[in-house]
Amino acid sequence: MAGEITVLLEAELGLRLEDPGENVFTEAFKLVALNKAQKQAAQMLHTGYLTELENSESALDVSGGSYAITSLNSSDGVFKGAEGVLRVSVDPGTAGTYYFATKVDIKDIKRTENTYLAGSDTNILWYIFSSSVYILCTTYTATVATIYYLKKPTSMTTAVDPILNRALHPLICTLAEAICWAMDGKLDRRQAAYDIALAEIEILNARYKPAEGVGKGREILKR
Repeated sequence: MAGEITVLLEAELGLRLEDPGENVFTEAFKLVALNKAQKQAAQMLHTGYLTELENSESALDVSGGSYAITSLNSSDGVFKGAEGVLRVSVDPGTAGTYYFATKVDIKDIKRTENTYLAGSDTNILWYIFSSSVYILCTTYTATVATIYYLKKPTSMTTAVDPILNRALHPLICTLAEAICWAMDGKLDRRQAAYDIALAEIEILNARYKPAEGVGKGREILKR
């Protein structure tokens, strides 16, 4: 039943706050805390844990060589900004074939002037600069792209469950606990809960090892 997980999280949060009867923290307040916690978790976690937030837009005109990030998801924008842009595929000249482009760090752009590292229609590169996605290929006329990005987490209610993976729900609850203790003025308990959440986030994020060199759009998941 939709919302059942949210109700369970509220009950768990009430137990952690030693207030199962909601004498201090109301249901509405706990919902606010849980939604803030879900966004905090999504902001701090590596994008590899946020597959439920992935979205894409296709047939985007990049004939000018770039596409503004602010033009994506017009209602809510891209979650996490530039970091929320995940992948880009390009159809040079609208020939009917999309190629996944390789991401290049902005500091490596100069190196793409080398003939062997330059972008082409079959080895397309992309990078982000000044809130826009830039494409490096050979053909730009009538070129279109599909951009994959993160959308903002849907707010949970008693009828809507959290969108993030169930494995992250205890983390969300711990962050919500920290938020509630802070609002109750119990900063020592807030810090204790927040430290636990941060430690878990650090462990999760440490599993991802950045790739090195030009075209480091991929990352290696450490087992």
